[in-house]
Amino acid sequence: MAAERSTEVPKTAKQFVVKEQVIAERKWLKLEETTYTDPFGKTRTWESVKRTGNKKGVTADGVAVIAVLQRTLHYDCIVLVKQFRPPINGYCLEFPAGLIEENESAESAALRELEEETGYKGEVIECTPALYLDPGMSNSTTHIVNVIINGDQAENTRPKQKLGEF
Repeated sequence: MAAERSTEVPKTAKQFVVKEQVIAERKWLKLEETTYTDPFGKTRTWESVKRTGNKKGVTADGVAVIAVLQRTLHYDCIVLVKQFRPPINGYCLEFPAGLIEENESAESAALRELEEETGYKGEVIECTPALYLDPGMSNSTTHIVNVIINGDQAENTRPKQKLGEF
């Protein structure tokens, strides 16, 4: 009977970033090439996108708002926005979302973005810690903020977007 041999190579090296090099940088984003070591000690490279600028007093780059519209004698509804997204040359249905401004809390940013993008005013119920949504491509972080909208309040019966220049 033949002895079984393991084909698995033991992982011996600690993984770490050796260097980061900016390839291109614009107003909102930068493209970087990262040199790092893999679990076997081999040097490799990785491309990633990062946000530019360091804002003070901010716990994450942005917020995504899961807003539930509640009205008497109606089913609860999740509020989404339709936005054109140039990277895909098309439209997406998304949760209202946006960047957190300097010294702004995630909760305040969520309520501001909700009102700007939908016109609705709501109440924050819960806020997650900062989450990485696509860590294989970016270091961008987001808080998911749950909001309830009282659709019976006068201010929420005919909401109007308050979009600004960006």
